[in-house]
Amino acid sequence: MTKSETASDPARELSGKGPSPGINGSSGEGAGGSGLTRVTVNLNRQAVQALEQVSAATNYTKTDTINRALQIYAIVQKILERDDGVLQVKHKDGELVQIHIL
Repeated sequence: MTKSETASDPARELSGKGPSPGINGSSGEGAGGSGLTRVTVNLNRQAVQALEQVSAATNYTKTDTINRALQIYAIVQKILERDDGVLQVKHKDGELVQIHIL
């Protein structure tokens, strides 16, 4: 994530503790105007453990955790497409780490 990302970028919208907006900032379309769409997924053991761990650490519901994870994944995907498959993370101590996602 660079400082040049705009305020309308989904990453900026992830800072609140309320329900997460859609990728484009909208709440999505769902039955009854709730803005939610029910989706059934099958998670492997590692994904369930990660979901429980992140939900507990952030105090987000599992639904909000999954919503946020998908939005972050979309941002990462855009960065990877833009930067030839390399995601760079700069830690507070200045260390730069390159992550290659295959």
